[in-house]
Amino acid sequence: MRHKKFFLAALASALLFGSTSVQAADANAFNPYTGKPLPVTRQVKGEEAKILSALGGTPRSIAADAAYRANWKEEIYPILKGSTASRHEVLVVIDFADPKSRQIWQQVARVAKSTPDASARFVLFGKSAELYATDLTGLAIWACRERKGQAIDYVTWAMQRWDSIKQGLKKQGKARPFHNEYDAVLTRKDYPMVFVAMEKCFKPRVAAAEQSNLATYAYEAGNINLFQASEVCRYYELKKASGLIVDGEVLDNPADLAARIK
Repeated sequence: MRHKKFFLAALASALLFGSTSVQAADANAFNPYTGKPLPVTRQVKGEEAKILSALGGTPRSIAADAAYRANWKEEIYPILKGSTASRHEVLVVIDFADPKSRQIWQQVARVAKSTPDASARFVLFGKSAELYATDLTGLAIWACRERKGQAIDYVTWAMQRWDSIKQGLKKQGKARPFHNEYDAVLTRKDYPMVFVAMEKCFKPRVAAAEQSNLATYAYEAGNINLFQASEVCRYYELKKASGLIVDGEVLDNPADLAARIK
């Protein structure tokens, strides 16, 4: 069973806590490198609050739940390009299942390549209306840390491959959501996307002996990031499936990205 400690904790938290929307405030609210407490948008209310208080408990936080992981900061705040010292912050919220995420991602990839690291950092938050997206996000998180400079090209490849498989399945009359790795293949003989990416998208390629463990890691990291993506969307009141948040404000038009971070 691939569901690990954090995913179960996050699910329990989501069921227990009601959601509360917080007015968009400032940049870096979700940056774990500032040393400030991270926002918690799931609030305990009413009788649940009384019970939690009586038990001596406190509301869950991502920092507490994920702190046992060696790279938890990179998982909740994966920097695609730039650094913690960059002047501007661009939060990139994407969902592979959302067609509109393509336009957003095209802008991000184009602008990021021409933006100096000192000017802006681009941070990935992956949602998953179709669950296999968590694995793909998780592999991007790994690439941010272990294959510097290659994560953006990988995500571009993953989106294109996702769409290509979707189109192929539709032609076969087998259209389906991608909820696991074998949903996202044209034939049962095909390798799952994450494993294909390990072979094709990174230099150096991922050694065969490491691929299984990396696939497990990608799933776990993607779920941690998914939890934080939902927090980001509530905090900044991003209502759409995908979007950009620049210096604490939702960007209405992705085409304005370059101008906002000059």
